[in-house]
Amino acid sequence: MTLCMLPIIYIYGKFFIYAFLDDRTGAWTLGNFKFLTNSVQLGKATIQPVGAAMKNTIVFTVIVTFFEVTFSCMAGYALSRLEFVGKQTITRSLLILRMFPGVLLLIGVVYVLMTLGIVDTLFGVIIVAVAFRLPGSSFIIRSFFAQVPRDIENSALIDGCNRFSAFFQVIIYLVKPGIASISIFSFMAAWSNYLLFNVLIFNSKTPVLATYLRMVSTNDEMIADYGVFCAMALIYMLPVVIFFLISQKQLMEGNVSGGKGI
Repeated sequence: MTLCMLPIIYIYGKFFIYAFLDDRTGAWTLGNFKFLTNSVQLGKATIQPVGAAMKNTIVFTVIVTFFEVTFSCMAGYALSRLEFVGKQTITRSLLILRMFPGVLLLIGVVYVLMTLGIVDTLFGVIIVAVAFRLPGSSFIIRSFFAQVPRDIENSALIDGCNRFSAFFQVIIYLVKPGIASISIFSFMAAWSNYLLFNVLIFNSKTPVLATYLRMVSTNDEMIADYGVFCAMALIYMLPVVIFFLISQKQLMEGNVSGGKGI
């Protein structure tokens, strides 16, 4: 196992080294991180500071993660606890939509957004991102709700809670591993989303980190500063690592306790 990990460790080691290395002199430097506050000159091309892209990415990621987790919990609870007409059909549909590649729907999505007048906007991309990931997240969190004993919920209802208060005050705390699981997957997908922005945004007025990395790596003159590129990629991956470390305990509990139901 250790032998198999050596190439990966070597690649990431070189990645970190290049982020703090000057390509011309070979000296250690923090100059590769100048894109955080200043423009970067690559030949005749000028790459603007990363501030706007960072802001758009944070706004997009926070909103998508919040609504995806919120709607998924509501849908998962309803599918695991309530009885209504079409429940089995909706559950099977979630599984089918989870397996269906969303890229095949992009052409139709563009026409829908054009009809609604929200194409080429951050709001339109947020709606599509949430809609694409909602079936999978709802199907996953449904299994966590199904593992909560009904006696616990019935006890809450007997003690005076209604459905809403029992959900928010009792049940939601028992599925924290599941919430952590879908939260980190939602965060990672939203933070690294490139396809939707590349297809649904027609101008460069709404940059995100994924498209910003593309500009750094392949500008008009095809000049790539690998030191700046590695530094940018390091900043790009840092929030994901931090978010994973924060939710690691709950995520591992979810893999153990919720694995059977997923």
